[in-house]
Amino acid sequence: MIKKVQNITIFLLLSTFWLPNVLVAQSNKTGWESYEYVHDSNPWLHSNNAAGLYSFTVNSLSYAEVYFGKNNGKFTNYFQSDNSFEYGGEVKSLYRLNPKTVFYGEVKYNRFEGKNMGGSSFIDPYKNPFNIVEFADSTRGDKALDTYRLTGGFSVELLPKLNIGAKLDYKASNYTKFKDLRHDNKEMDLTFSSGAIYRIFPFWEAGINYTYQRRVENIRFQSYGNKDQQFNSLIDFGIFIGYQELFSTGSDYTKKDSKGEPLFEEHNGASLQLNFTPTSQIQFLNELTAKWRDGYFGRRGTSYRVYTEHDSKIIEYRGNLSLLNRKNKHILSFNINKESLINNENSFQKSTLPNGETVIKHVAQTPILDKTIWKLRGAYTAYLGVENYLPTWILNINAAVNSMKQTVSFYPNYRKQDINQWYAAVSASRNIIKSRNQYSFTLGFSYHSGGGNEKKDGTYDPSAQGQSKTVSLDRYIYREFEYLTTEHIQGNIGFRYSRLLPNKMKGYAQFNYALTNAFSPQYIGKTFNELSLSVGVGF
Repeated sequence: MIKKVQNITIFLLLSTFWLPNVLVAQSNKTGWESYEYVHDSNPWLHSNNAAGLYSFTVNSLSYAEVYFGKNNGKFTNYFQSDNSFEYGGEVKSLYRLNPKTVFYGEVKYNRFEGKNMGGSSFIDPYKNPFNIVEFADSTRGDKALDTYRLTGGFSVELLPKLNIGAKLDYKASNYTKFKDLRHDNKEMDLTFSSGAIYRIFPFWEAGINYTYQRRVENIRFQSYGNKDQQFNSLIDFGIFIGYQELFSTGSDYTKKDSKGEPLFEEHNGASLQLNFTPTSQIQFLNELTAKWRDGYFGRRGTSYRVYTEHDSKIIEYRGNLSLLNRKNKHILSFNINKESLINNENSFQKSTLPNGETVIKHVAQTPILDKTIWKLRGAYTAYLGVENYLPTWILNINAAVNSMKQTVSFYPNYRKQDINQWYAAVSASRNIIKSRNQYSFTLGFSYHSGGGNEKKDGTYDPSAQGQSKTVSLDRYIYREFEYLTTEHIQGNIGFRYSRLLPNKMKGYAQFNYALTNAFSPQYIGKTFNELSLSVGVGF
């Protein structure tokens, strides 16, 4: 543990040198500036188009932070931990090099350790078109996840009315389970985007950008304990229905293989932005994004299998209306996202050449999962009494509705599921400055609920004969459905103390606590506690 903390400290210290000139105090800064306010209240900084960094209005704004979090409680999803902690650190910086050039940088490390974890063998099962699920609850054990992230971006004014920009986001993760059946995951997630913004008129600008994302999660299964013990996994193609597979040398998805099997996918996307500023007090930013996602599980090559192939189409709209009135800023934001996903299972034939080489030929492809996800969100945020880029009050009201419909087909049978979620949340934050001290208080409350149906089994052809080889893990269906849809509330409180330091820097310490309480769960627990502590410095 001590060695890990030392490594994190060295990592963060070195990262501050990677961000050139960031630590140099600017003459026009007071030290009270809030990175969170500047970033969260500027819609261009949330855009897919890195050229929007030009809208950053301060010479430089950065922070470095280390944090610790502790979570426990039984209100958890089927793959989550009821007793976990995490720690890490990050450095973020927005830096204007000159009137025409702005840079953005981020370095982050996070370590998560959880107990009593089972269910999914993937890092995040909701990212993937299928899942590998531990069949027995008796194999639950400790897991650890290390995540490293490095991000850099820039915007430069190429011509008087034209800005261009680019951004590179690299994330690497290592995920390990320490009890048989063990798995070791290595994930690489790389996103690159480039774009341009052109000011057509003083009150109207248009932007366009291209985004490419490449993600690979390699998963390797191992067993170190009792060699006579058998381990089964469910190859879950959706709604916890699929094939039961025994871990062995002859397995497919979970076979004993030093290489493991990779899940590969890439995204190609394009976004169009239209920003209207009819007056200096009004800004209306619109962004429309289309993405195409393709991927597969397995390995390409004549001697390897590609088990599944998937593709999806994603359409997203973001709108942000900002109203500035003296020292107050009001923001209305809304988001609509739709993804349509198809996952196909490949059939193959295996043959042996005269020289002894094994050749695998893929002969057919069967659609097995059809999933559609809708996400709708709206929010209102008021920043009141803003002075030196620090609001006195922050008020937020937001609501969201999510819908997921999926059908899993093993002809002649099928299984369908509908899940609907909705929530509403309110929060208020107050910043008080006394001499060289700042006291910040936050209070929030949210209500969550949902509905739909856990599963609906049927057949396309009642007259079709044949016995299905599929199995179902119903207990996970009920746990997940209850976690996603059961009625529950959450309250959270936060306190931050900040102190103005020499050279217009600001040191701070922060405490946050959240409690989730479900009203009448049947399959999972009722409460969940989240505690986080952090210390850092803004400069």
